[in-house]
Amino acid sequence: MNLRILNTLTEIYDLDRQRLATVDYLDAAGIDINAIAEFCGSASVLPITLLPSQRFDLPDHGAEAVDGMVIEARGEDGETIIDLVAWPVASPADVRTLLGQAPLVGMWAAFNAGTYTFDYPLIMHRTPLDWLKADCEGAAVVIPKLAVRTFLDICDIGGRIGAEDFDHAHELRRHLDAMTKLVEIVAPNPIRRVA
Repeated sequence: MNLRILNTLTEIYDLDRQRLATVDYLDAAGIDINAIAEFCGSASVLPITLLPSQRFDLPDHGAEAVDGMVIEARGEDGETIIDLVAWPVASPADVRTLLGQAPLVGMWAAFNAGTYTFDYPLIMHRTPLDWLKADCEGAAVVIPKLAVRTFLDICDIGGRIGAEDFDHAHELRRHLDAMTKLVEIVAPNPIRRVA
């Protein structure tokens, strides 16, 4: 496990005073902590510092912080912690990571073709909070440009991506389109001969 993740998790576990805020937040969202713990590990509401590039960290003394929900992002095996994911409790669509390495929460669902076979798509949720509300079924985008690579892998094996609704389908399409526009394709310039 990455040392920075381990150190951050140690700090999270030491913040016993945050447990009541976590329970209140999850209860208000209709989330059973026992149903999600296996899929997202520690789920804690605690102060986080919002950083550029959709990143977060735990605040240093005196640093500006907001209350954020922090969960573990697990890899393809469903066990290895690859990153920590957070969002301000007041803004669940503002998803951030500690290391910038988690394409999705629910990675194991994306890499288990059994979750989207027999004409069923991979269930995608708009936010990690929505994913938690669905008892961690399917997946949710964390880092769009990394998620696109996962979507392409799913399509390579004949899978499809299932959005929550029409607007969410357009949002996922925009992620795909944005990535393809990053690829610059050029044709060679013909060499002109000087006479």
